[in-house]
This record gives sequence, C-alpha cells and structure tokens, in this order.
Amino acid sequence: MAIMGEMIANIAHQWKQPLNLISTSNSLIKLNKEFDNFSTPEEIDEAIENIDHSVKHLATTIDDFRNFFKPNKIKSVFKIDDLLNKAFKLLDTQLKNSSIEVISDVKEIEVYGFENELLQVLINIIKNAIDELFKIHDKKFIFINAYRKDSIVVIRVKDTAGGIPKKMLDKVFQAYFTTKGDKGTGIGLYMCKQIINNINGEIRVTNVDFTYKEEKYKGAEFIITIPFQTSI
Repeated sequence: MAIMGEMIANIAHQWKQPLNLISTSNSLIKLNKEFDNFSTPEEIDEAIENIDHSVKHLATTIDDFRNFFKPNKIKSVFKIDDLLNKAFKLLDTQLKNSSIEVISDVKEIEVYGFENELLQVLINIIKNAIDELFKIHDKKFIFINAYRKDSIVVIRVKDTAGGIPKKMLDKVFQAYFTTKGDKGTGIGLYMCKQIINNINGEIRVTNVDFTYKEEKYKGAEFIITIPFQTSI
C-alpha cells in the first residue's frame, strides 16, 4: 500500500505540468475563435503540437511507472540530448512564465537503457529548480551539462536559486521529506533515487558557488551518474 501510494503521488506530480500545458494551449485556441488574429499561425500550430505532445506523455506515464518494478523491462537505444529536449519541451511553458533561461552544454551521447525512467528523473529535478527559481527576483538560470567520462555518463543540473539549506541537504532524497510545505509530497526526489539506483547509477546533490558572465551565483547542483552502455 505504501509503494502504491508513492507511485500514485508521483504520477500526479508528473501529470500536473502536461495538464497545465494542455489547458493553456486550449485557451489560446479558444481565444483565436473569439478574436481574429489573436495569435499568429505559428503560435496556434505550436499550441496544437503542445497538446499532442502532452497527451502522449500522459499516456506513457502510467506504463512507465507500471513497469517500474518489472524485471523484464525493455531497454532501448536513445540519445541524452534528445532526452533533455523532451524534458524541456514538457516544461517549456513554466520556464517561459518564470523568465528562466536554460544554458545547455550536452554532448551527443547514445546510450542503451530505460529512456522513459530517466526522463521522469530529469523532469522532476528541472521542475524542482523551476519551483525554487520562481521565488526569486534576480536573473534566473538553469544549467545542464552532460558528458561521458570513461565508463559512465554524467548529467549535471544546477540553478541560481540560492541552494538548499545545509541542514536539509542530507534529507532531500528521503520519502515524504519536502521543503515546499503543503504544496509538496516529498515523493519526487525519493522516486528519482529509486530509479537511478535500479539502473546501478548514483544521484547526489550539493550547493555550489559559481560565476557566469562575470556575475556570481549560488545554487543547488544535482549530479547523476549512470553506466555507459550502447548495447546488450
């Protein structure tokens, strides 16, 4: 029952953004029926594409988590850069609404593994960064770095939201621990850790101070390492 509760809570968490995107895109299409030339044809096409993409994501989420504990899951070959593009596509509206700029340095790495599960992890981490950046009024950035190092693939995601309080750093991957009060379930990062552990990888978080374009920033950096594999 506890595992089922965790899975349902995480599915709800993953569905929120695609449902919001569908609602926003649908509203845009309705407005164009009421007001001529409210949007450009390109914006309407993008809204339709967003709805189609979000519906497909909703349809696959249940299967992704239903298969989570099955030992006979099917692996596939996918590219890390394509995977990150999918994640940002689903979160595009929130990034724009919060005026967040994404700085990406992703190498073209082809790996063999569970694509949708890794997508769920990346969406969770990026969504958390968006939520934290929403609270600040300074320049907002999310940095994505992905590369191969010997026999592992490294994915780094960091933001400029000021970091995680030191006393909470060791607890963020615990089930039901959340820094969001009543708005958080404490399930997202816990499930991320379970997914990464199940593919013999590692996920950790630390606070970092860094400089970008001669300005100093502080934020949280999530580091994911997974085994590099191109075939069985």
